[in-house]
Amino acid sequence: MSRGARPIVQTARRTAALAAILVVPGLCVGAPDAPVPAAGQGKLPSVDYVLDRYVRATGGSDALLRHKSMTIHARYQEPAAKLDVETVSYAKDGKALQLALLPTGESSSGYDGHTAWNINSRGEGSISEGDEVRSIARDADMYYHLHVMQYFRSMEVVDVRLFNGRACYAFNTAWRGGHGDATTTFEDYRDFGGVLMPVKTTTRDGDSLSVFMITSVTYDDVSDSVFELPEAVRAKLKG
Repeated sequence: MSRGARPIVQTARRTAALAAILVVPGLCVGAPDAPVPAAGQGKLPSVDYVLDRYVRATGGSDALLRHKSMTIHARYQEPAAKLDVETVSYAKDGKALQLALLPTGESSSGYDGHTAWNINSRGEGSISEGDEVRSIARDADMYYHLHVMQYFRSMEVVDVRLFNGRACYAFNTAWRGGHGDATTTFEDYRDFGGVLMPVKTTTRDGDSLSVFMITSVTYDDVSDSVFELPEAVRAKLKG
């Protein structure tokens, strides 16, 4: 497992860093008033149109902004490593905490708006730096779908392509946090408190395959104290 041998807990917001193909009902296959053109034919929509379609298809901005915090219970799986662990993630005010119940004990990672950190199942702490912090800050944004362009230097709709058997808009993007190639597929969208979220997220990065399966989502139940830096992290910062 990458990043300190811990699950990378996702909150259903990840996109590929260099090329993102969005797969969501009402977006990749279009809508009655705005059909997706056949590949290589017709005028492609603007980036703003596609991003707005995503927001509307998943419940609308009002539904996203109605809630101030979020708790996600899920399972993280890496088939090649025969890993299947329970995870809990919390998000509020641009801050995040993720817990993973590994066979060797609990590991955790967090971001308090300034410091991104990890504690492995042996209680050893580490501090994230550089592009990794930018990626973590992005994932801590509960309202990511409303702020997409804040995280990309550029984005362009370039084509309509088949992806997993569906016609989808294809983007060329340049992320503000660095470079990397990966494919993330969001599937089985369900309603959680008025917001459609993908229950299954599959990420392929080189030979690595991981699956993130949401089991429940609750809102407005996260205390600010959840994001306080653990003692092991404070000690690490003091050096």
